Amino acid sequence: MSDNGLSINSSELTNKDIVVTYKPLSDVVSYSYQVIKDGNVVQNINVDKHKESIITFDKTGTYQLKITTYNGFEYNTITSGLYKLDKEYKTITLVSDSQNKINHQLFINQISIIAFLVILLIALLRYNRTLKYEKRISKYTVKSLKENNKSLFETFNRLGNGIIDKLTKLVSKSELANKISIRYDKYVKAFNQGSNIRFIAKKILVGFIFVMIGFVITTLRFETLNIYSMVMLCIVGYYTLDIIYKYYYYLYCKQIENDLLQAIIIMNNAFKSGRSIRQAIDLVGNELNGPISLEFKKISYELELGLDIEVAFKRFAERINIEEAMYLTSSLSILNKTGGNIVEVFSSIEKTLYNRKKLRVELKELTGSSRIIMWVLTIVPVAFTTLLLVVNPEYFKPLYTNFLGFVVIGAIMVLYVVYIVIVRKIMKIRM
Repeated sequence: MSDNGLSINSSELTNKDIVVTYKPLSDVVSYSYQVIKDGNVVQNINVDKHKESIITFDKTGTYQLKITTYNGFEYNTITSGLYKLDKEYKTITLVSDSQNKINHQLFINQISIIAFLVILLIALLRYNRTLKYEKRISKYTVKSLKENNKSLFETFNRLGNGIIDKLTKLVSKSELANKISIRYDKYVKAFNQGSNIRFIAKKILVGFIFVMIGFVITTLRFETLNIYSMVMLCIVGYYTLDIIYKYYYYLYCKQIENDLLQAIIIMNNAFKSGRSIRQAIDLVGNELNGPISLEFKKISYELELGLDIEVAFKRFAERINIEEAMYLTSSLSILNKTGGNIVEVFSSIEKTLYNRKKLRVELKELTGSSRIIMWVLTIVPVAFTTLLLVVNPEYFKPLYTNFLGFVVIGAIMVLYVVYIVIVRKIMKIRM
């Protein structure tokens, strides 16, 4: 407040202490001010110096300031507006019509979810009771040759496959989806997931399921799911299958990498006994178990369809994408074009792969402590964030309730991914 009129909009009622700071003009030599409460003068202060004054109103009442200034020649009186203070009143916030609609819709959503869960529980209980009755009377009945009854899991699986089939037809019409689906070719070939477009349809369905789960959770917590949370849940659900299949694909390739030496030994022994490449491939598929057996059976099947050995093993190397498979494919390609002693070549391959495997085990033992440190540094940020969410769920609420928060989350995730990539690059040892 200044002394040139005290034109302050102070007539609103408040329940907080009112602090007024008066700063005199530069030509004021001295001044005095009166504090008027409810029409009565309760305080009269004289200030002989040119300095500011701080006046505090901390009790219920209607206050007014009357200030008289002296500049060495004349006196000037100014009066402030009214300051209304009431320590007893409470602020009442009226709920708008839009908020009432949101609360009404939230209540309807909660009732719908609870009703759905109750119906689902009743259906499961009835299904369980039916199974008990069926088991009880099964010893008195004769089963038909063709079993038409489906289990609950089979029913849901059939329903999910039907949804995925319809979604696949819809997604297949998009050129962008067809271009994106090419990058998932290795998962489809390794795990027999049908077409690449079907894999995209599964990802979209999982993203939708994540959004529905978030909707149910927020509704049961008496909250509404905003658009930013829906987008985030959809993105997380869409890429969840990538993480799962990438992990299983990594285990799949590691298993083949571990068993490939054994396959080479079996093939080499077959060649020593006078068998052909085709017979050696069939022998590996029949003798071994696990992913390596499946891959060699695929090679055998492709050879039956008319593919050359070079092409079949090249497709095998592209599916697995490991150095040992590339090495085996190159050796067979050279033998197929130039000829040579196949027993000596496979003996050399066997010795090379054995030395590489031995060296890899030794490196794994030597770098064990460093890899533990890498995993600790990778897991600690996630564990610490999870701990904070458990201890104080409201701590990160500003990050997922507005656009700026989602930008910060995106930046953190990018930096975290870059950090993991850099650490893994540093720790990775190429042989």
